[in-house]
Amino acid sequence: MGDINLAGAAWSFVGTNLIESANVWRALGIEAMDLLAMAGTQVDSAAIEEDPDGQARRFKESGIELSNLLYIFGEDFADRAINSKDSTVRQRNTETLKKVLGCCNSAGIKSLLILPGVDQEGMSHEDSKSLSAEVLNEMTSVAAAAGIPLTFEPHVEGLLEDPREVLEFMQQNPDLRIALDYAHFSCQGYKMADVDPLVPYAGHFHLRQGSSTQIQARWEEGEIDFRAAVGMLKEAGYQGYLTLEYEHEPHWREMDKCDVMTESIKMRDAVAPLI
Repeated sequence: MGDINLAGAAWSFVGTNLIESANVWRALGIEAMDLLAMAGTQVDSAAIEEDPDGQARRFKESGIELSNLLYIFGEDFADRAINSKDSTVRQRNTETLKKVLGCCNSAGIKSLLILPGVDQEGMSHEDSKSLSAEVLNEMTSVAAAAGIPLTFEPHVEGLLEDPREVLEFMQQNPDLRIALDYAHFSCQGYKMADVDPLVPYAGHFHLRQGSSTQIQARWEEGEIDFRAAVGMLKEAGYQGYLTLEYEHEPHWREMDKCDVMTESIKMRDAVAPLI
């Protein structure tokens, strides 16, 4: 394995179990896979919280290298947000984090990804960000002590949507790292030049074409120059995974308009020669 490697998202292929997803990615020449933990899904966040070692054994049955776990604490972006103004929620999240880190270690998952929270009712945007920064720094330290790199993902409909604001946030919190997905910014109308300054802060990276109107676009309709993006990652000394993250999601932002397999192959063929 080199310094930069391709991975695939386990949630790309709707209806498959983890073993089937791993087999699909291997058939495409991808030897690592990201997991997504959400309530009620095949990688159930509650099940990890209740039995981290048991779930780790199940994840290892996929027989593929596990590159990352994206863990969603609650039912949606707001539920159990890490910057909840309720201190009991924050404390529960910290205790859950320790169990999730144990699962990562037992399963050999290389890194953990969480979300930065949302604007909190009754709090200013700046105070919501300050609380998120406090929690993210604490969680990063806890994860580092467990030997697991922690990243967070700035995303549309979340606390940090503006790449310029994300850059300022990272400059103020230099120990943090992000999972960078250009599509979350391009769909809001931001240009690549707005997002490029975030590249040195990347600890994980998602591959998905996007446009000014779609968070997930067909290759021919996409506006993200991945040759340039990968070049900047290499120049910044990035070492990690580039995860193919096409999804079939009809209930959020029309993410069911692309053929996942076709677009994953196009992205693979475009990026693989660059790394």
